[in-house]
Amino acid sequence: MRPLNRNAKCARIRAMKKYAFAVMLSAAVAAAAEPAPSVQDVWRMPQVWPQHTQLRNEFLKAIRRGDTKAMEKVSKAGTELMPDDPTWRYNHACALAYREKPDAALDDLEKAVRLGFRNAAAIEKDSDFARIRDLPRFKEIVALARKLANEPVPGHPRPVPAYTSFGGTVTLSPTNVAWNFDSGVFETHIQIAGVNNPSPLATRYGASRPKPKDCPERPYLAAWLSEGTASGNGGDLYINHDRGHSMLAVGDFPLLTSVRMPPESKRYEVDVDLPNIIFKDSPAVFGNASRARMGTPFWRSIARAAMLDPHAAGRMNMFYLSNQFWVFPAHMDFGREGIGDVFSARTPHMLTTLGSSYTDQPFLRAAIASAASFPRPTRQALVKRRLMAPTLQWIIRRTRKGVGTQEDYLEPKAHPVVFAAKDLDILSTVKFAHALRPEQIPPVAALKLVNSRIFPVRMPMPVRDYPDPNGELLIVTPTAIAFALRGLEAERTFLVQAQPFPERDPTAKFAWRVIGGDASAVKIGPPLGETLAGPETGLAQITIDRRHVTNRIDVAVFAKSHGTEWGAPSFITFMPIPFEKRVYDGNGRLLSIDNSNAEERYTDPFLALPRPWKDTFAYSKDGVLQGYVRTVNGKEMAAFTATGERIVDRNADGTAKTVVRVRYLPRGTRGGAQSNLPPELTYIDDGTPFAPR
Repeated sequence: MRPLNRNAKCARIRAMKKYAFAVMLSAAVAAAAEPAPSVQDVWRMPQVWPQHTQLRNEFLKAIRRGDTKAMEKVSKAGTELMPDDPTWRYNHACALAYREKPDAALDDLEKAVRLGFRNAAAIEKDSDFARIRDLPRFKEIVALARKLANEPVPGHPRPVPAYTSFGGTVTLSPTNVAWNFDSGVFETHIQIAGVNNPSPLATRYGASRPKPKDCPERPYLAAWLSEGTASGNGGDLYINHDRGHSMLAVGDFPLLTSVRMPPESKRYEVDVDLPNIIFKDSPAVFGNASRARMGTPFWRSIARAAMLDPHAAGRMNMFYLSNQFWVFPAHMDFGREGIGDVFSARTPHMLTTLGSSYTDQPFLRAAIASAASFPRPTRQALVKRRLMAPTLQWIIRRTRKGVGTQEDYLEPKAHPVVFAAKDLDILSTVKFAHALRPEQIPPVAALKLVNSRIFPVRMPMPVRDYPDPNGELLIVTPTAIAFALRGLEAERTFLVQAQPFPERDPTAKFAWRVIGGDASAVKIGPPLGETLAGPETGLAQITIDRRHVTNRIDVAVFAKSHGTEWGAPSFITFMPIPFEKRVYDGNGRLLSIDNSNAEERYTDPFLALPRPWKDTFAYSKDGVLQGYVRTVNGKEMAAFTATGERIVDRNADGTAKTVVRVRYLPRGTRGGAQSNLPPELTYIDDGTPFAPR
């Protein structure tokens, strides 16, 4: 077998560049259990994509290793998963050529061309085909690629825009929807005729439904539309993701277009729960899903689901900064007797409402009415700068009852975990929107974690520093970062940089406020030794006193430019493990972590699985951690070194003689298969015992 040369490696990596996100294993397993789809079965792509992404990552690793055998194996799996995908066919042809299987390589190369891989020049120059380039059939395939370059793939028409008129309804279908492998979402183009003349529709705001007393904003909108000072909802879209359970009365909003999912999409449940479509040509998109996932160990509202899954959070951030505004009820995740607030993070990606079904409607209507109230130049600026959703978040919070000034806006009362309709002042909201001018649109604080040689931040490691197999970073997006505080230290330091989004602006200033949790446990200041940069200019060192943290801490970061108010918040969350009971001594050393009563405080199983043990830590005379003893019901079960290995045997002086690494994993489902209790965390030896270094 010949080694894979560097140019070939780069060529294969480039060929796979269109596939970019990491895998979600649970979805990959589900996808693997069913037959592979054709690319035309577009609604199934969310199920196929995770497994495809896993294969893509394995393929790239094989390229970097120069392992052509693995390249062949993985690319073959890709063709079996997606038989009609030209890129997998092409990569398999390359691997077969390297493995000196010319006939099979040419067969797959021809299939790739017929399926749409028709860049004849790239095929001709690809070094992977050096062994077969002089064969007559290879030249025939290159000629075929040139001949078919501008021809459609039979049975695979390219998506075309969906057309409708303002205020109408458009149904999505494979003819107007495509799957984006880079971002892992659907894409569609919807073109709407007649959106630039809202005045004739102003009288619809005077219609009898809904009653004017229930919608005090309607006369104002009617007047503004008549006089041409408001833009209306021209081109805006509404999409429902709960199958019509909490359906907006779209007819109450002139020019608003309703998007429907086709019946066949229900088979794969892409029409429910979290959003999954980028609307390329639409100025604003409004959506809601009044649903929850109940009756399992992983029960949760749709909002909580969007906050815990890093991939879902990334997509929600993408939608948020693409002019999509979504509303979800909290359902049982907030205010439930005996449980309370069970969210593990805060994000601005959606607006979460207090209660269950239909509590999303007042805020959905307020957002749509506010978008209709913007003056046309303001709307155009918002859409262009991708600030429609952040600006609506800002306005709804800024006009909340009890929030009168900018200083009020920086206080917790403007930023509840969930929003109650009794605090919504829709008349103030639409008036605020109507008065907004383009130069008054505030920026968003785009966040980034800093960890460099100049500002090193040590992050604890799974298994070595704590038993959970997951890392401390729950989600990382430009507008929301969430940490699980798993490490042992009494004080934790984090460094975060904020920059104005979407444009660089030297006049931008930032405000950092604790809007949830114990503010006395948080210090926000400039990095140590830094004199020119600090929180106001966008660089903040956040120190958490872990000894006093028993509940989630939420830090909001606001940005403003010259002439604007403070804008929509971005969030940094620090989440302790709720069922842990920690004891520190006066020197800040952790003495014990008791997990034995995990049922006392609900903990999201994605954050940490329950475990029945208590760990008691031991230190040397000079305060260095030596290890810990694990007990269950007061009985010693195991002893561990400071770096997490289980002690198998000790020397005469009590020091570890041999140790073994351990692996943590879930065990069973407590209470039986029908129980809604999550599995328990356990551990097993991982490898053979060895002498500690």
